[in-house]
Amino acid sequence: MNINKIDFYNLCLDESPNLYSEVFNLDKDEFNKWIRGSLKEIITLSSYEEVVPDAIVLNEITKLGYEHIYYQCHYSAKATTILDSNYKYYTGFVFGNSYNFPIFTHSFNMKDGNVIDFSKIEDTKDPFTESNKNNFPLTYYGIEISRDFILDYKNETLGSEKSMKPLLYEWFCSKNAII
Repeated sequence: MNINKIDFYNLCLDESPNLYSEVFNLDKDEFNKWIRGSLKEIITLSSYEEVVPDAIVLNEITKLGYEHIYYQCHYSAKATTILDSNYKYYTGFVFGNSYNFPIFTHSFNMKDGNVIDFSKIEDTKDPFTESNKNNFPLTYYGIEISRDFILDYKNETLGSEKSMKPLLYEWFCSKNAII
């Protein structure tokens, strides 16, 4: 996939205007240029089993206060990073073959050099992954956002709101001196 041909600005606004509404106020070309320069190809999956944490890992993070919400990737990745400093937060995009959106926004974690995707846990009692092989391969691209930055959003993430805000806009603004 040639990321230089993708309009990430409109992708964000089209996919989820509620999560990315602030992006509308940015200069489209500047935002796209920054995304393209910041995104790193992380991993290509042939199955979600490669990134879904096992029951032991889930239990460890749950003991720290994690409340699992299936398919809430931005919340899951932020909450995990806030609760355990060993997890790094990445937000970005997944490129796939057979989704309604062949490119979609996504957040996930890295720990010890491995991708961990809590949002793909279907059942917390028996963490198992989606089995539709037609959706693969999937390639994760991400931008690491520092834990110190994520901690500024602790209350809205871990509180009753369980914020799904990916913080891509906020990170862009912090890196480009936009207030």
